[in-house]
Amino acid sequence: MALRVKPDILVVFNNTGVEYSETIAYKDKLAKEWGLNLVETKPIKSFWQCVEEYGFPLIRGKRSKKYGNPGKPPCCRFLKEIPMRGVVRQRGIRAVLTGMRAAESRVRMFAFAQLGQNYASHKFFDILKFNPIAFWTHDQLWQYLREHEIPTNPIYEKVLRSGCMPCTGFLHWEQQLAVTNPRMYRYVQKLRGQLLFDDFLALEDSRLVGSCATVEQAQLSQWF
Repeated sequence: MALRVKPDILVVFNNTGVEYSETIAYKDKLAKEWGLNLVETKPIKSFWQCVEEYGFPLIRGKRSKKYGNPGKPPCCRFLKEIPMRGVVRQRGIRAVLTGMRAAESRVRMFAFAQLGQNYASHKFFDILKFNPIAFWTHDQLWQYLREHEIPTNPIYEKVLRSGCMPCTGFLHWEQQLAVTNPRMYRYVQKLRGQLLFDDFLALEDSRLVGSCATVEQAQLSQWF
């Protein structure tokens, strides 16, 4: 939509360093085929540095006894927001267009309900944020993509959300990561101190072997 009006409009891709490989390939494809005036940001801190300092992201809007009602994870600031502020300052950006939709999450739904479809963002030096498809449904979005033959990110063939791959800050992240990257899923769960199902089976097997050995020793002691 924006390219129709201004073909050389600046496009900013906030590369968090933990993007899906499909997302990176999709970005490169569009940049080449559409001749995008693309700027790519880099994180101030890596995702794993943020995890070490602040812990894994908590699900926003979901209360817990330990953390109460958590807000935006610290990693979002260092991976996306602060780098974006740098681009806004350097390029003198006064307004941004996004493809965010209210139906994507409860947090975005409440944000649009409170702020409206277009609003001033004081976090980015009082720039304006325009969200032209904020109230589109899922079906409306895909209909538009088909009608205008717009290529889509292949990751959507596997999942509905294409954010940071190891993010633990949204509902059902476990199922998504386990499907898209089982190895990463195991790594994240081990860092979180969570016992995986196969680890549980291995632990049970070790306990069973230990108990059998104890029984066998007891039986042998009767003969010697």
